[in-house]
Amino acid sequence: MILPVLLCVVGFLFRDFIGSNDMLYGSDTLSLGYMAREFYANLIRNGVFPLWNPFILNGTPFLESLAGGDSLYPPSTLLLFFFQTHRALGWKLIFHIILAGFFMYKWIRSLHLTKKSAFISSIAYSLSPIMVTLVHGGQDGKIFVIALTPLLFWMAESFVSRPSPRSFSFLSLVIGSIILTTHFQMAYFLFAGAGFYTLTRIIVNKSPKAIPADNTQFAGRIRLATYFGLAAILGLTLSAVQFFPATSYVMEHSRRTATTIAATPEESRSYSSSWSLHPEELVGLVIPEFVGVSNANEPWAQNTYWGRNGFKGNHEYLGIAVLFLAGIGLFCTRKKYLRNVMASMAMFALLFSLGEHTPLWGLIYTIIPGINLFRAPSLAIFLVGFSAVTLMAVGLEEVWTLGTPEQKDSKWKRIWRFMFALVSLMVIGLFLSKSGVLASLWVNLLYPDISDNSRQILSNSQQFITRGFLNSLVCLTVVCLTLLGLKGHLYSARIATVLIAITLVIDFGRIDKSFIKTIDFESFRSADKQIETLMERQAQETPFRVFSLNGLNGQDVRPGMFGLELVAGHHPNDLARHRDFIGMKGSGLPMN
Repeated sequence: MILPVLLCVVGFLFRDFIGSNDMLYGSDTLSLGYMAREFYANLIRNGVFPLWNPFILNGTPFLESLAGGDSLYPPSTLLLFFFQTHRALGWKLIFHIILAGFFMYKWIRSLHLTKKSAFISSIAYSLSPIMVTLVHGGQDGKIFVIALTPLLFWMAESFVSRPSPRSFSFLSLVIGSIILTTHFQMAYFLFAGAGFYTLTRIIVNKSPKAIPADNTQFAGRIRLATYFGLAAILGLTLSAVQFFPATSYVMEHSRRTATTIAATPEESRSYSSSWSLHPEELVGLVIPEFVGVSNANEPWAQNTYWGRNGFKGNHEYLGIAVLFLAGIGLFCTRKKYLRNVMASMAMFALLFSLGEHTPLWGLIYTIIPGINLFRAPSLAIFLVGFSAVTLMAVGLEEVWTLGTPEQKDSKWKRIWRFMFALVSLMVIGLFLSKSGVLASLWVNLLYPDISDNSRQILSNSQQFITRGFLNSLVCLTVVCLTLLGLKGHLYSARIATVLIAITLVIDFGRIDKSFIKTIDFESFRSADKQIETLMERQAQETPFRVFSLNGLNGQDVRPGMFGLELVAGHHPNDLARHRDFIGMKGSGLPMN
């Protein structure tokens, strides 16, 4: 039942792409992603695996520098075999967004929660803006890891509940696949969260199948934890051909060494804490229009970002309905160990994502190895979204008992108080936003050093912020009325399930659609007169290289799509020594 629903909902969201031969827009896809994937696809279709890409920055290592990104990730490679490159790049994102919902359904069911709760959780996770809005940036690796998150937790739960060679093998396979997505930072965060859950689960496990009878309980738990560690090692081994060359390259040869290994302690810390969430983004978790977006499709997301990062190309909206139902899950008595682990993981990830705004990030940066190699603490927010949806499923279990003998009046009163408090906050926020008081208080108390440009953007965005409070209030009200109707026996729990699911689709859909658009592929792929002239010259002159000044400070890679070798271009992990040779710093022009 869940797969047809996901196919319909996600298919409707991406209908413009599915019903055409267009290319799914992604800023990273246009800047490098398509060019690198087409180069890779053309070679592997002819039975050749590339070790070197000659077209960018006088040539770059292919496998080590992750130039092809997910080149060894099986789903991506298979799609490149069977589809045109530009279509494969879109289909792999849609494919994973659907799978994310299916995996969430299976994860919730593995916790012995009802199908109704799993159904709603599946819809919520599949349409989560934390994942879907990354489409606009073409950030496929992040989408892959978020989609595989419930799969890893599902496999871990299966391994702890029913340890066997089969569950051990599946767990290792999933771990290896996640590493092959090549988004090592997201994978690092995910493995930390899944490891925390699994070890906690082993400690509190009461299943006789998981703790062999011929051992003491303590020895059995130690054995199970050891097997889990061995599964992780096997998963790393399965992906070693990608992981170890890339790790060695990034630490020794990549331009990233200038901001990590070779940087001063101050520079390294500043780099690692960049692109964290800020207080404005915290409100955006509940009211997406509050902080805005730099450049997306809808008016509310066009030049409305007034926060403290350089720009904002995606959104971390968690969903007011998800947070409300997750709140119910927090104070119910079901699945105590699950509730505590998910709440702890969500709080830890949220505080970490705030970077230098809290002391937690600095402590982790100091004591945990590997953190100094990453930037963007905000990426950890996907664990908050996953935990919130899981807690929502627990809360829904409480909701289904409304009006039944199982539901005690004292529990209903707590739900009613929580409901009243949230609705009141939304109403107060709506009036403060409408009057302009909220923006004034925020700037004076929390953001006194706001720039003049950001202040002007905030002023221009007041109508969208007010509308955001109204949208969240309406969504919350609908869910609350659904619960009241369920308690009053106006309809069955099945009808309530449909109503909540529809509310989530509308609420998340209004955000997601702003980050999905297509472009005409034929126009994108056709050569203009300048490219044609250069191709003619290349046929006559050798050696032949091009320095493109077509915008982006010399980082244009478009000529490479037509077989023109570039002396410069864009690459996130190009050779540091070559950058020094051509005099290129950051995203600036190569001056030599």
